[in-house]
Amino acid sequence: MVTLIVVAAVFAVGYLLSISLHPFTNCRACKGGSRHRGAIYSYAYRACRRCKGSGRQLRFGAQLLGRNQ
Repeated sequence: MVTLIVVAAVFAVGYLLSISLHPFTNCRACKGGSRHRGAIYSYAYRACRRCKGSGRQLRFGAQLLGRNQ
C-alpha cells in the first residue's frame, strides 16, 4: 500500500513538472501544422480554427492549473 502511494506521488510530481516546463501540445485538428489545405486546390490554405493558426494547444493539466499563456 505504501509503495503504491509513493509511486503515485512520484508520478504526480513528474506530471506537474512536465506541465510547468512544457504546457503546450500540438493541436489535434491541424497536428501542429497550423494550416488546413484545400481539397481541390491544395496550394490554398486557411488558418486552423481550433488553435487560431498557432499550431499548439494548452495541455489538459495546464488548463486545470490555470496556465493561460
